[in-house]
Amino acid sequence: MTALPGAVELTSPRPRATLRSTLRLVVVPLWTLLLLAGFAVARIGPGGAARGRRQVRRWARGLLRLLSIDVVVEGTPPTPPFFLVANHLSYLDIVVLLSELDTVFVAKREVRAWPVFGLGARAIGCIFVDRESRRDTVRVTDAMRRRLAEGAGILLFAEGTSSDGTTVLPLRSSLLELPAADALPVHTAALSYHTDPGDPPAAESLCWWGDMTFLPHLALVCRLGPSMARVAFGRTAVSGADRKRLAAELHTALLADFRPSGTR
Repeated sequence: MTALPGAVELTSPRPRATLRSTLRLVVVPLWTLLLLAGFAVARIGPGGAARGRRQVRRWARGLLRLLSIDVVVEGTPPTPPFFLVANHLSYLDIVVLLSELDTVFVAKREVRAWPVFGLGARAIGCIFVDRESRRDTVRVTDAMRRRLAEGAGILLFAEGTSSDGTTVLPLRSSLLELPAADALPVHTAALSYHTDPGDPPAAESLCWWGDMTFLPHLALVCRLGPSMARVAFGRTAVSGADRKRLAAELHTALLADFRPSGTR
């Protein structure tokens, strides 16, 4: 899969859009560093974990305001502890979902090295997985079980990669061994992005997939006008003792709530 030409650069950027991009590219990392420092301080002393979670949500909501991304929520977010599966469109998914959920993410190990977002992911305790290693899957399953026992929510992008937002890719079942073996109900969240007319469609801008590179893509996101992220939480959880069948049923549930990304 190759990146679309419009995914990293507008052919004739408007002066106002260029100024907006420059300001955001300066403010976004500063906001992240400021809130990470506040997160570290907030976690000190009794009640620190709860204060830290509030700080994370403050960071996510502030970042979305800086980028002019409105979040529209359909359905009711689950309450921790929970196991939730979402489709995956962009690194922005983490910000959008953290603005609405108290959760621990299971993310591919490459996320650790992302500028800005990788630092935040490490700070908030993401569980990183090497998806090519079966042995690492066992380690991550044990880590998820411990976090659930501590009362945390677990969020998994089970497609295993991000997409252009036209559909939900088939789900990988390897990391669904835990809810299958422990008879845990699995919640769903269907994500989509929508840009305003005059901006590139979401598949070429907000979605991050294929061969797109991080910094040019972030620069384009910073250049966009107002846009929207839609999160549709499933009305009922899905359960199953067979992880492959569970993956198929979760895929069906996500498709039922999914709306393709595009221009609103």
